[in-house]
Amino acid sequence: MSEISADNASLIHTIATATAIIAALISACAVILAQLTSEVQTKHSDQSMENASQLIASANQSAAQSQLKIDALTQQNLELTARLRAAEHAAQQARAQAQAHLQPRKLTVQAQAAFTALAAELAKAKATPTVLLNIVKNDDEALAFSKQIAVALTKAGVRVQIKQLMLTKEATGTHVVVYNSPGSQQIEHALKAANIASQLSRSSQTPKINIDDQDTAAISAFISVYPKGIALAEASEPSAD
Repeated sequence: MSEISADNASLIHTIATATAIIAALISACAVILAQLTSEVQTKHSDQSMENASQLIASANQSAAQSQLKIDALTQQNLELTARLRAAEHAAQQARAQAQAHLQPRKLTVQAQAAFTALAAELAKAKATPTVLLNIVKNDDEALAFSKQIAVALTKAGVRVQIKQLMLTKEATGTHVVVYNSPGSQQIEHALKAANIASQLSRSSQTPKINIDDQDTAAISAFISVYPKGIALAEASEPSAD
């Protein structure tokens, strides 16, 4: 086996040293590259998180604005629904009033009960009041309603005197004047309970009327039944004797 010369040994040592140095440089570069890569990744991650946070904030803001718009539209819808319901209710009431206006008047169950109670009150008070009933003969509906009132009062024990009096001013509906005469309070209470008078007033007078040209009776109430919608003149009230 040949011996390595001093020159070759020196050369080998130099090469080994250079190789070690190169390996150290490569290792150092690898460490530096890894450090740089980590920093780049960290910066990229931070930027991504910042971008994500901005996107989330923007999304939340858009969602809040959308919710405000939804709330406003919901409130508008509720208000519109309420107005539509109110308008529908008003229309139904108008139709009901128009239909009721076209129907002829008649004594309701409530009115009949009021006149039945009047009979009991007059019997208890032992009173036989007189009512002057003005009938408008040129209106079939008013005439028919007047007859119903006359029959109900008569059954209750009231003397009903039917008259056609002078007309002085326009009037519609049923007008009642209650006088200061026996049985007037019971009659007033019954007419209010019956809810048939469009106008009801009280007078302190005590007018009287001749019955059969023999008996003179105090009038407890003066009732005039006019058409529902056709304007006629109002009958003048009887004057006190």
